[in-house]
Amino acid sequence: MAKQIYSFTKIEKKKTNSGVITTVIGAVTILALIGLVVAAVVMGGNVPLWMAGVGVITLIAALVGLIIARESIKDDDVFGRCLNTGKALCGVSLGLHFFIVIVGILAIVM
Repeated sequence: MAKQIYSFTKIEKKKTNSGVITTVIGAVTILALIGLVVAAVVMGGNVPLWMAGVGVITLIAALVGLIIARESIKDDDVFGRCLNTGKALCGVSLGLHFFIVIVGILAIVM
């Protein structure tokens, strides 16, 4: 009878740049959103159209950051505090964007 051979390999978890990227994307989108809200309040709601474009771009960037973080977390050999922080920041940014959109819709309807 043949001997069974067992192989014990150490699974090393690695840090990736995706954690840093998602953290930066999340922080930039939240800061841009705060800047846009402050500008809208200062201007009395009469902001130029390009500012709405910046808001849409930050919304898309937050969504992309959340997708990058989610896909990276799925990998078993990836870890990092930046990855979870970036996912949280992008999620908060998306939540704030949708809150502002809902408030705007309700302001028009009511």
